[in-house]
Amino acid sequence: MRTVSVRSAVVALALAPVYAAAQQEPAGGSVNTSSAVLQEIIVTAQKRAERLQDVPVPVTAVTPDSLLAQNQLRAQEFFSSVPGVNLQFQNSRSNLAIRGITTGPATGNPVVGYTIDDVPYGSSAGIAGLFGSAPDLDPSELARIEVLRGPQGTLYGAASIGGLVKYVTVDPTTDQTSGSVGVGTHTIAGAGGELGYNVRGAINIPLGETLAVRASAFTREDPGYIDNVVTGKRGVNKTDVSGGRLAALWRPSETLSVKLSALFQERELFGSSNVDVRLGARDLQNDQFGTGLSNWKNQVYSAIVTARLGRSELTSLSSYSYSPSVDTVDFSASLLTGILPTLYPEAGIDPMATVLRQPYSTRKLTQEVRLATPIGEKLDWLVGAFYTQENSKYTIETFATDPADGSVHGVPILWRDSLKFTEYAAFTDLTARFTDRFDVQLGARWSENRQDLRHRQWTFFDENGFLFTDPSSSGHAVTYLFTPRFTISPDHMVYARVATGYRPGGPNAVCRIDVPCQYRPDKTTNYELGAKGDVLDGALSYDASVYHIDWKDIQVTQVVPEGTFNYNSNASRARSRGMELSLQARPLDALTLALWGAYTDAQLREGFSQLSAVYGATGDRLPYSSRISGRFSVNQAWPLSNALTAFVGASVSYVGDRKGEFVPTPQESPLRQTYPAYAQADLNAGVKADAWRVNLFAQNVTDKRGVTGGGYNNQTTFNQYWFNYIQPRTIGVSLERSF
Repeated sequence: MRTVSVRSAVVALALAPVYAAAQQEPAGGSVNTSSAVLQEIIVTAQKRAERLQDVPVPVTAVTPDSLLAQNQLRAQEFFSSVPGVNLQFQNSRSNLAIRGITTGPATGNPVVGYTIDDVPYGSSAGIAGLFGSAPDLDPSELARIEVLRGPQGTLYGAASIGGLVKYVTVDPTTDQTSGSVGVGTHTIAGAGGELGYNVRGAINIPLGETLAVRASAFTREDPGYIDNVVTGKRGVNKTDVSGGRLAALWRPSETLSVKLSALFQERELFGSSNVDVRLGARDLQNDQFGTGLSNWKNQVYSAIVTARLGRSELTSLSSYSYSPSVDTVDFSASLLTGILPTLYPEAGIDPMATVLRQPYSTRKLTQEVRLATPIGEKLDWLVGAFYTQENSKYTIETFATDPADGSVHGVPILWRDSLKFTEYAAFTDLTARFTDRFDVQLGARWSENRQDLRHRQWTFFDENGFLFTDPSSSGHAVTYLFTPRFTISPDHMVYARVATGYRPGGPNAVCRIDVPCQYRPDKTTNYELGAKGDVLDGALSYDASVYHIDWKDIQVTQVVPEGTFNYNSNASRARSRGMELSLQARPLDALTLALWGAYTDAQLREGFSQLSAVYGATGDRLPYSSRISGRFSVNQAWPLSNALTAFVGASVSYVGDRKGEFVPTPQESPLRQTYPAYAQADLNAGVKADAWRVNLFAQNVTDKRGVTGGGYNNQTTFNQYWFNYIQPRTIGVSLERSF
């Protein structure tokens, strides 16, 4: 929901390159040099442990070893590991679209769901300001990241109409005391020689035969490489990230386990990553008025209790999370800036800058209880219930600012929004095994939500000057899945899948004859055929899928005829169809080749109405999805001695051309940004000796300026000459010691 006197702000986005393989890509130093068989990966995509190659869901498992070996420490680098995933930026936050399902991060509610150890993360409503922002967790405490492509509404509920990302952390273990410490440093082209660094450590301590604890902490600094020509400050987009995690696992018996965990992380960005292409003196400069500051905190506390009751298993997941954030945005390209000298003539400043400060936060409480039980020898049944309550706050503060010295001369717009979101759901999943080779999975989920909004807006140039409303909304949804699976042999499986997902609607701050009091949920239906398997005695694996997704009742931003405020509504429909193929081979001992390619055709099937705040016609491509993308990587390891192993790796990622977000533009001359295709090459090499590992890496070795976002967007609020690029050439070294 967005209601404001000028058109809604939509910041520049970014898409990171993507790569993936259906199996683990061995990291430097973790390669098994004595076997030509690919490692087996266990995932929990269907809320039970299964071999990745047996899961009838298009899922990719990204391992922390591969991320650390390539210095992929940020969220925008994690998801370079997955086919069909597009990465965007808004206020320096990573936002995902899977298989092209998005119309932009500030339109409607989130389209991708996130969980941390099966605990839902983030707000279900866009008002929280996170807009479905991906958690930026350090990979050192992750066992893996699972990315489920396509709607996952039956097992995982709201906000997963495009897909779901599961972060799985490392469990404490009673086996032995163990841990690791690591340090690293790197430099980025354009950073003026300034070095970044990272330090991390983790320790696992058994406290008897039934109890163990694990603690970890890290800190990281990435130097800035963009200079501000207004303030004269270099490297304004410097980033600091730090965090920690504490977990305890208690297993008093073979039938009961209790896992408690607390996670904290903070990220601070000191300036904008936008580049103004008009400046020209250097290719990495901006002229924003000292804005772009961003601070993000994340706290997640959870308790997971698992009890075996005969052949059944009962699981309870309880969680509380708190995510406060604040962004500062240069709003000076807005229409508002043009009237500021009229509002504050005593300042004598023309033009005057508009600085927008946006604090937002979400407090979220969740509870899930589920029971997995066999019924006879041919049926497996899962049934569960889910509850969440979210309290989100969103604030806008605009400041009329002198760009010369940053002095503030007025605050023309203030608003305070708070939203209480409550949802109840029940779900079930039944797998029937008709033969040893053929089974069918059926699932359904019913959910109902209520939202209560408190909107307080002061606008000093409107006739009324203020708007106070307290609207509410309610809605329900039913999702389902149907998945027949046929096992051709122990090494080959084919499946079909029909699955649906939904995201909640919500209330509008203004309700009148031509403005609906609430907007409805929208829904995706995915039709898919897939195949997974191993050949050559496990030396080659494949994962292939063909899909078609229908998207109905798309949530869009509309504008009232007089143009004084926006509201959310349902309109239009779209579809996405494509193919995905992942291959991974071990043709020789310790040599691994991985290749994936994705074709995505995502477009509107019906144009937006004339009331829409943006223009979109039938056949227009959905934002940020490249029709063609792919990645090829090679990793080789070889023994130098009995205790010393060397390894090298290289990869090339390709991202095809993309269209930017839908923009408010005349139908007779529509303006929409096109981002050209680009390729990125990365290298890494190192040695491993017993518990020590040294790794050298080079990202974007050719120093490409791949465009990931910006340009034409909502032209009443942001500058069409601001663009985002992939990170310039980055070279570094890391050292790790395990014990």
